[in-house]
Amino acid sequence: MREDNKNVYREVQRPRQLWLWGLILLGVAYMWYWFIQQIIYDVDIGNNPAPDVITIVFWLVFGVALPGLFGLLKLIIEVHTDGIYIRFFPFNFQYKKYLFRNLNDYERITYNSLKKFGGWGIRINTKGEIAYNMSGTEGIKLKLKDNTVIIGTQEPDQLKKALDSVLKHNKD
Repeated sequence: MREDNKNVYREVQRPRQLWLWGLILLGVAYMWYWFIQQIIYDVDIGNNPAPDVITIVFWLVFGVALPGLFGLLKLIIEVHTDGIYIRFFPFNFQYKKYLFRNLNDYERITYNSLKKFGGWGIRINTKGEIAYNMSGTEGIKLKLKDNTVIIGTQEPDQLKKALDSVLKHNKD
């Protein structure tokens, strides 16, 4: 990144859906219960218990790794003087750049991510639109030269205001 490519706006979103956290914690609790009963206390779970190796693998994946990964999950949106930078950590190792020179138009929108994209995260729908969203129904729709990108945000007014000021400044 160049020195003159200043960061104008930054938003970091984390998963906030209580029902989702509840589901994950329920699964984690069961994995720990299964692991402790079968591996620590040597008490088999069920009529046809899994081998200890399978129990340990499931515990490591669903009781340790997956909840840890979910805890690290965050969507980072940055507006710089040359474009919008998006990173869905830990899935993107680098920022995805959408440069203003490729931007035809943008607008604030309200949308249903489940209906339009089939869920949350990094998604592509049947129209070829790309979405980056963590939760909520507010976003900014970027109409680029070659595709459309929807960025879900918890601060749609601030994000649009940052885009407006940078693009106005770039035109001057």
